[in-house]
Amino acid sequence: MTSIRYGQRNPLKVLATAVIALGTQCAHAGPGDIASCTNLAKLALANTTINSAVYVAPASTVPGYCEVNATVGPQTDIVVRMPDLWYQRYLQLGGGGFDGSVPNLAAPPMNFNKNPVAHGFAVAGSNGGHRAASFPGASFAVDRGLSLSYASGKIHDTDTVARAAIAAYYGKAAKYRYFAGCSNGGKNASVAAAVFGDDYDGIVAGDGVYGHNDDNVGGSDMSGMTAKWAASAQATNAVPISAAKGAAVYQAQLAACDAADGVVDGIVSNPEACRFNLLSLACSGNGETACLTAAEIQTIGSLRSDLRDASGRVIGAKWGLGDPSQANASSVGLGSGFLALAFGVPSFDINKFDLARDFGTVKTVLDGVYGMSGSLSGMAKYLQKGKKLILYHGWDDMTVQPYISPRIYHALQDTAGSSAANARLYMFPGMGHCRGGVGPDTADLVGAMVNWVEGGTPPDDSLVAAKLSAAGAVTLTRPLCSYPKVPVFVGGDVNAASSFACVNANSAIAEDAGN
Repeated sequence: MTSIRYGQRNPLKVLATAVIALGTQCAHAGPGDIASCTNLAKLALANTTINSAVYVAPASTVPGYCEVNATVGPQTDIVVRMPDLWYQRYLQLGGGGFDGSVPNLAAPPMNFNKNPVAHGFAVAGSNGGHRAASFPGASFAVDRGLSLSYASGKIHDTDTVARAAIAAYYGKAAKYRYFAGCSNGGKNASVAAAVFGDDYDGIVAGDGVYGHNDDNVGGSDMSGMTAKWAASAQATNAVPISAAKGAAVYQAQLAACDAADGVVDGIVSNPEACRFNLLSLACSGNGETACLTAAEIQTIGSLRSDLRDASGRVIGAKWGLGDPSQANASSVGLGSGFLALAFGVPSFDINKFDLARDFGTVKTVLDGVYGMSGSLSGMAKYLQKGKKLILYHGWDDMTVQPYISPRIYHALQDTAGSSAANARLYMFPGMGHCRGGVGPDTADLVGAMVNWVEGGTPPDDSLVAAKLSAAGAVTLTRPLCSYPKVPVFVGGDVNAASSFACVNANSAIAEDAGN
């Protein structure tokens, strides 16, 4: 038995105490030669073609590994990488957007860009069931089989190929199995938990989609999110919000709420407690350039309000305090794509969506036919089996509404009972969609999950989030607080996580348009 450090090659040593995950694991050496790898080309799997099996020699800090490329008919392309020194861990990655290509297996989300094979993982990912060259965007919506593969089939197919390759190459199965993804990968993660939960010990899901609309999860589901995207697109198509005015709104919010955490640093640590009134930017008729017209105030207010049906039930979750000028592009692109999937057409004019007329079909198809996101009950059962779940989201996300993550977390607390202790939520102040934004936007959540599953240590408030320069240097750190806690400045270097403490926050959510 060897005591190892997940991340022992991580150059970000300044964060070592917070981001290095510890595990006691038996290291297993792979064959480490060309012949043993190329022989995997002979693997026989139903409906599967092994396109290649190639040994990649060690280079720099990356050890040698065997890479298997396979296709599950008709178009699910899969890549599996197996390192020479294997710690009997398997990591499966979700996709992004409407998929179409295999994700970058060398840099999983929320993993400090650490290459999994350099840290003893066998890693796998797929193109989501279709090739972008044949079906760009959501045009695969015309094909029911490809759509089912995109929704869930590719998760199982990828796992099946990876299991077979791992068993053949190492002579044994993985001892610990993980899944990680952000955005569409977060949606994939909810399906992995709810539908294929027995296959994974720990799941890391970012900026994802969770539950079904009839679960009443406050718009966290695929159908509700699609309806909110459509409503947001229609509102901002009718009254566009310019980049200049979006920036003015964002800066005014900072002026109103930045200092609430004890320091002015360009980051609102607790957006739920920020009480900023859009009317403070209303045009007075004196020639202002960054003011808001009455129509613009109404439009931004609609973005920042829940979408409700005729009965008053919440259908879609509101946007947060991110730059409102950024809502249109994602709402049009994603909303029209998922509406195309709901109606089985190659494209859908989002301006023609009618909530009262069309939502029933959207819900029936995306939830019922495809199961685009995992059900609340399925996710709760995953936790009740003792499996672990880490959710995360950027508070400034203007691609996927950030309020969906606190809402599914609260729903899991109610549904999973005491087993909800197997889930944690981390909201990143100032972070955009999966990455980017003004705040720290990376942390070793995969390593934290390894610690939790294999060492029994929940991450709680022990993690650190960092902002990295283009060259990869740490420029800013903050404690990553488990929701609903938020970081508060207690004195010291404003750029250091040690100068902040995680404290319980007032999570009251203002529902008025002025939030």
